[in-house]
Amino acid sequence: MADLPVRVEVVPADGLAQRLRASLPVPAVLTVTCLPHHGPREAVEVAVDLAAAGYTVIPHLAARSVPDRAELARYVAQCRDAGITDVFVIGGDASTAAGPYAWSGALMEDIADLSGGALRMGIAVYPEGHPGTAEDELARTLRAKQELASWCVTQLCFSPDTLHAYPSRLLHAGITLPVWAGVPGPVRMTRLFRLATTIGVGQSLGFLRRSAGGTETGSVVRQLISSASYDPAPLVAALDGAGYAGLHLYSFNDLAALAASGLTRSDG
Repeated sequence: MADLPVRVEVVPADGLAQRLRASLPVPAVLTVTCLPHHGPREAVEVAVDLAAAGYTVIPHLAARSVPDRAELARYVAQCRDAGITDVFVIGGDASTAAGPYAWSGALMEDIADLSGGALRMGIAVYPEGHPGTAEDELARTLRAKQELASWCVTQLCFSPDTLHAYPSRLLHAGITLPVWAGVPGPVRMTRLFRLATTIGVGQSLGFLRRSAGGTETGSVVRQLISSASYDPAPLVAALDGAGYAGLHLYSFNDLAALAASGLTRSDG
């Protein structure tokens, strides 16, 4: 396994804290997903509770789900009071904006203002592109947002070659932020397909489908047919020498399997 610090992404759910204590105890570093039907309020509240339990926690804030600046100010205050130093800022999957934040850049500007620069911000980057956005336009947007960002995380990608090459591609495009590689844990394939769209990574599953007719058919099809779980080993191996700052593990809350894999043994 690449010798990189590790963060684990979890989804707000009943009994999450108890399951974390059993499979991923303190001092693990966690990020808390902001689901469209929950919104950032639950992500922040879960993050605050986990921080109180001793975890280092990074809540996700989805711009289109924030109703107004006053509510954002409450999130910022909650994070600062809990000792949370980083947030992950995304546009979010809501079809319409609940308030004035139609994209993540606008939310980042207000977070920087409200926190006095005390909250570091991470942003999403896209190894396989972004639906509906041309590559040059996406690069311009990322260059603009990196003025306020401290790090970035790749959206889920199943191609080892694409993942390995991506930090160099970002540098070529003028994106100089530290890059964390978004990799799924050893989640059950059925669960991976079912939940990926729910947490906003459904597009990346296209690699699995495309590979069935391409040069990488063997490994993927064998997994689909003969294995109950996705094996992240090829993606983790692809990180060696690629220039990543860390490993961001999408757990899908399959925490026992993730702990058994050994992927969480690095320090965050």
